[in-house]
Amino acid sequence: MNYFFLPALFFSFECVAQKNNSKNDFSDSFEELTAQRYIVIAGTSADFHALDNLSKEISKKTGIEYSNNLVYDSKRGMIAPDSSDDEIYAGSYFPRRYSTSLISIEMMWYYSTGNMKNTDTTKMIIVTGIFDSKKSALLQLKSVQEVVPTAYIKKMKLYMGCLH
Repeated sequence: MNYFFLPALFFSFECVAQKNNSKNDFSDSFEELTAQRYIVIAGTSADFHALDNLSKEISKKTGIEYSNNLVYDSKRGMIAPDSSDDEIYAGSYFPRRYSTSLISIEMMWYYSTGNMKNTDTTKMIIVTGIFDSKKSALLQLKSVQEVVPTAYIKKMKLYMGCLH
């Protein structure tokens, strides 16, 4: 029996449950599914290879792990691999949203707008961490700025609900 279907089935039920439990007013339900986060950003570019090299340098000098679940495609930007088990996101962008101290290269438009409607595939950013508190973000920012003095924190609301 193939068990890889079970996680997809679970997420489908979770998404349906979120839709059924939400209020009739979409803006209220959307707001309920957002959370304030502090994002440490260490670089911006349309050149993936430059960001990749800088990410490795930051990782080496700060000890923050560099790990991308996404792959770079010159026409589509950062995407889930076409061979991904998640057929819905295979070949498209799936943003990082949860609190973690981890370096990854992400699509800039998502962290600029906070929604999934933009399709600018040229501009990318280095995210070194997403934090629940400003204090945690500031602690990481201090070490990242030793490598990239222009690194900064962006405070924004991220959608935490189902993206399927």
